Amino acid sequence: MLWLFLALITALSVAVRDVSIKAMFKDMEPFQIAGLELFWSMPILGLLLLTVPVPELDTTFWGVFIVSLPLNWLAYILYLRAIKASPVSLSVPLLAFTPVFMILTGLLVLGETINQWGGLGICLIVFGSYILNLEKKKKGILEPILAVFRERGSLLMLIVAILFSFAAVLGKKAILHSSALFFSFFFFLVFDAILLAGLLVTGKTSLSHITKNSRKGMWLGGLLVIHVGCHGMAIAVATAVYMIAVKRSSILFTVLLGWLILKEGRIKTRATGTLLMFLGVVLITVLG
Repeated sequence: MLWLFLALITALSVAVRDVSIKAMFKDMEPFQIAGLELFWSMPILGLLLLTVPVPELDTTFWGVFIVSLPLNWLAYILYLRAIKASPVSLSVPLLAFTPVFMILTGLLVLGETINQWGGLGICLIVFGSYILNLEKKKKGILEPILAVFRERGSLLMLIVAILFSFAAVLGKKAILHSSALFFSFFFFLVFDAILLAGLLVTGKTSLSHITKNSRKGMWLGGLLVIHVGCHGMAIAVATAVYMIAVKRSSILFTVLLGWLILKEGRIKTRATGTLLMFLGVVLITVLG
């Protein structure tokens, strides 16, 4: 059951990172946060890549790899903006919509379909998102749904979920044409290097800012490496759908940490909504 432990560590590292960004980086713009995280994660990712055998890489791998880079860059920046814009207990749970959108992208790219359990999972995710903003119901029965689109962080995270649905399917295809560990380390190393270079060239961040905030950068970079490393090792030895389902427990950890550390309110409704959304994810990924 090593994969289960690794998947839970992955989920916890994602949650701690989300809450850390909200708590420790209030005075920084998303691009500046990105520069710190990318710079300080690269050396360790490079060392980890050296420990992984290089598989035979075909044209399908390289095609998917190239398409995945801009898709993940956009999702990454919007994710940071979403975290900064709204309470994490309202924005992060919207990531549960990723498997809902993956039903369509999986059908288009991989020819995958779902059964009745997947349909029930979709219903739970939609209902859970309604519960997140249940206090808005007093203004009208549709207000909890409309609130998702009015809350900037929630709306941005919904867009991220759409982007992740494409990125996840493409990532799965790339892994099928390489290996889980190689793709995890190689992709994120290249992802970090190119995006960081772009941020430095355009002046969105600077080396002086990166070195001045080295401790915060090492913290974020370390969490990213733990995320990528544990994700890659878990998915390499476990059935992918089970691993991803456990990883999505990160939304539960984030809401809990948001309440404990950030003192975000309405924990009962937001935790209940998030739990329903997580159960929906499990139904779609494991039984759907």
